[in-house]
Amino acid sequence: MASDSAQAAPPVAPRPLEAGDPAPHVVALDEGGKPAHSSADLVTGRPLVLLFCPGGEAATILLGAFRDRAAEFAALDAIVQAVSREPLETNGATHAALGLPFKLLTDATGNVFRTYGAERDAQAVVLDPNHRVAAILRGHAEAALPDDALAYLRRAFPPRGLRVQAQAPILLLPRALAEAECARLIEQFHRPVNVWTTDGFRSAGHNQEQGDFKVNHAGVYGQLTEYVLREPALQQFLDQRFARRVAPEMRKAFQTGVTQRENYRIARYDSTAGGVLHPHRDNSTKETAHRRFTMTINLNAGEYEGGALRFREYGDHFYEVERGTAVVWSATLLHEVMPVTKGARYVLGVHMYGS
Repeated sequence: MASDSAQAAPPVAPRPLEAGDPAPHVVALDEGGKPAHSSADLVTGRPLVLLFCPGGEAATILLGAFRDRAAEFAALDAIVQAVSREPLETNGATHAALGLPFKLLTDATGNVFRTYGAERDAQAVVLDPNHRVAAILRGHAEAALPDDALAYLRRAFPPRGLRVQAQAPILLLPRALAEAECARLIEQFHRPVNVWTTDGFRSAGHNQEQGDFKVNHAGVYGQLTEYVLREPALQQFLDQRFARRVAPEMRKAFQTGVTQRENYRIARYDSTAGGVLHPHRDNSTKETAHRRFTMTINLNAGEYEGGALRFREYGDHFYEVERGTAVVWSATLLHEVMPVTKGARYVLGVHMYGS
């Protein structure tokens, strides 16, 4: 995704999977020789635990430990699929001998192991219901790994079954940024740069500054300070995160994409200054009519009070997402940030356009 003042970022270099990344699809033969797909409709929509088994006796211990806890995984509506480097015939015999209630997939070539960065030791990769990587559990004793996987599932995906009567047409993506990455952006906000004022929609700083700068909003638009980010390396990093973790979900949810963006901005809503963002649309003026989508990422949830995101046209819900979670919505939606009543709220934001 290119900015309005820069060329498109270079292709994202291959790197190990991390929490927040989309999970590569797994296609392999199960213990009965039938093709199994991690992207099958009966598999997605629920947490999936991919269990990478070492060889030998360690695999028997690991598979038996997960077998003995199978009812607990089922109670959490989670699916377990084990992956082994052993041949199909061996996996079939192991599955029958242990009486496994979950699939045992054959990865004789090691392609799935390599894709998921699984070493020789036991490893469990937990995928969220949208099949994005939620957690990578490694370095655990075989018998303890199911305990750790279950503890994570209970903490991250507690069963709720809420009934929804109204919902804004927005996209919520947990783990778009890691906690350390959120902290890095807050540190960036506090760098000393030139500060400009605005009438709420325009600021001369965008034309006169070559690098990073701040804009103080105090008027009809709201009460906040924005740090306009132009530092090349940080822009490239955020573009790579967007391309890997957000863009594919936008294409799936909205059947569309974006190719351009405005500058990334780090916004601070300070309770001592009456931090708030009044109801508005992001493409309602001549200067902003090109915008198609907006994305914000919460950088410090839990460190302030108030500051919920709200879409009044679609109900009275207050969206208070976790740190690192991205919220994406159409630029035509009316939205606001409720007053911050304690502390300071930090978010990363960007407006996007193009196709």
